[in-house]
Amino acid sequence: MNEQHGGHLRAAVVTTSGRWPASGFESVSDHEKVREVLDEAAKKLELVGTHDWVVTIGATTLTADESFKANGFTKGDVVIDFGPRHGGGGRA
Repeated sequence: MNEQHGGHLRAAVVTTSGRWPASGFESVSDHEKVREVLDEAAKKLELVGTHDWVVTIGATTLTADESFKANGFTKGDVVIDFGPRHGGGGRA
């Protein structure tokens, strides 16, 4: 992972196809782009077609091409939910 000076946090990515890392967390710089962590998870979990997937931590939707810091996360453990956008139900 990209190691720049600044804060660090621990990240895990959860998808419907699995979790990366399988247990625990990956140490990342708060200056690292969220996309770098997602790309590593996609590679390890053999995910394809993720270009339009939604990235959230709790109720916060992240901008994947921004850093964790730019998304408001600078320390602690974060569990990133990464998956396809869910279509709404509703009436036709």
